[in-house]
Amino acid sequence: MRWGSARWTDQREYSYRDSVPSADEGVEFTVVLTVQARVARRRGQSPPDPLDLVVPAADAIIRPMAAGTAALRAGYLQHTVASQVADLKSLSDKQARISDVFVWISLDDDAAARAREVQRLLHELRLDELARRQARARARFVRDECLADPATARIYALLEKSPRTGELGDVLAREDLVTQVAQWHEPAKAVLVTRGIIGLFERLTPEQAVDIVSRFIPVLKAYGAVELADELQGINTPPTT
Repeated sequence: MRWGSARWTDQREYSYRDSVPSADEGVEFTVVLTVQARVARRRGQSPPDPLDLVVPAADAIIRPMAAGTAALRAGYLQHTVASQVADLKSLSDKQARISDVFVWISLDDDAAARAREVQRLLHELRLDELARRQARARARFVRDECLADPATARIYALLEKSPRTGELGDVLAREDLVTQVAQWHEPAKAVLVTRGIIGLFERLTPEQAVDIVSRFIPVLKAYGAVELADELQGINTPPTT
């Protein structure tokens, strides 16, 4: 076959459109491949299609990379494969002279909406897995630390609550904690008694408070706390009307 006698057509553009799967299940990229080329024309024969040379090679580049790329990263995928696809102009042969190869990769509106939904579901799955890991970690802490040493559990309940460290829930009650601390540490009993008295007096009227202190002063004297009894006697006066 004497290709020297063929007539070369003017340069024109040949376009190919396809869909390739992304890393998000059920979501596909739209791929548009454009080839600028001149082809040899012989009498009685259809001219060759440069896309027959370029499309299989471009598909071998784009498809595996698309399969590892999230659908919402169409721009990244296009940038990544652009130079490799452009190099396919070297596929020129005696029938087609390829001058340039371009690729455009995008998502249509429906595909973009599906991709966002897929990403949202994946995000929720990751949050669920994180919550399960945190729950398992707290369970191990309760088992290995708190249940092995009740003091650790009670002190842990006093710490500032944090969404990162979590809480022990209803394992301990704060009121019970105050009582338990008083039992461990002798000086803490005074704190417990003081809190109880303050809480009681907050619920009394001034007259009731004076009456209770008057009844309490003889008890103090009986147990030898004379100075304290005298101090209370000096300040325990009825409110003025």
